[in-house]
Amino acid sequence: MKHPQLFHPLLYVLPLFIYTSCKPEQKVATDWDTAPNANKNPKGYAQRLEMPHLESGNLFNCYATSYEGKETVTFSIEYDPAKRHAKWVAYTIDSHTAKKNWSRGDWEKGDPFCADPTLPKEVRIGHSEHRKDQYDRGHLCASEDRVYCQAANAHTFYYSNISPQLEAFNQRGPWYELEKRVREWGGCEEDIAPIGNTLYIVKGGTIRDGEFYDSRGKHGTIVKKPNRMNGIVVPAHFFIALASQRGDSFTGIAFYLDHKDHGKEYRLTDYVVSIDSLETLTGIDFFCNFPDKIEESIESNHGPLFWGL
Repeated sequence: MKHPQLFHPLLYVLPLFIYTSCKPEQKVATDWDTAPNANKNPKGYAQRLEMPHLESGNLFNCYATSYEGKETVTFSIEYDPAKRHAKWVAYTIDSHTAKKNWSRGDWEKGDPFCADPTLPKEVRIGHSEHRKDQYDRGHLCASEDRVYCQAANAHTFYYSNISPQLEAFNQRGPWYELEKRVREWGGCEEDIAPIGNTLYIVKGGTIRDGEFYDSRGKHGTIVKKPNRMNGIVVPAHFFIALASQRGDSFTGIAFYLDHKDHGKEYRLTDYVVSIDSLETLTGIDFFCNFPDKIEESIESNHGPLFWGL
């Protein structure tokens, strides 16, 4: 299927940085030069506030479109070329990106899923790798989170944004409900007020050695080497880290879920952790571009009541 014309994303392999001449529309951490974070990422798109700290050796992409007359970032991704899976995806929801102008059902006949054309061919995932693997093609940046324009929605169907997920995990249960809650918290639902002006989001599945399943065998068997059955790793856990901003006030929360059928009886609060704890569980340094004092506040506090849980 032919997709609409998109901005070419930024791609670099750490520690080699290659920057485009475009400037991100978001105000970045340098707005707070009086209280910087010594651990922040290099300049450019990598310094957007939603970004975790980048790992040397991985690929970094920032996908953008032209929306309402300005460049708008769809999401950013850190991609592990050895595992051929995203380490995380990061994006924001605000009044600009929360609008609904496109529907997944509006795609023409054909499958909107496709290999990510910006990645080197040797590390891409395509249709063949997902054929008959008994898993859903689960979006990390949810397709419904990016319906403000057709071009942004097209980005979400790149296989670089897809992770193998059990149908019972992807289409019902706590993960499914959390993805709906994220849209509510971000203001994507007209009848529900957002909890802040901007919601910063990082999502992913665990792909470190020993933290993913071998899809060749029974689900639940954890292996220490990348699965080479169709070249796909299946995360053993999935996570979400969130930071809400309203004016100069920031609040954070995180969720960490086993990749399994959680059944019908569950409480979202059972999966709540602090962002500090999620950093220990995943080895990812979240929200490193915020000034240190704000980052510390976001990551140490995780009161579920603020989030309506």
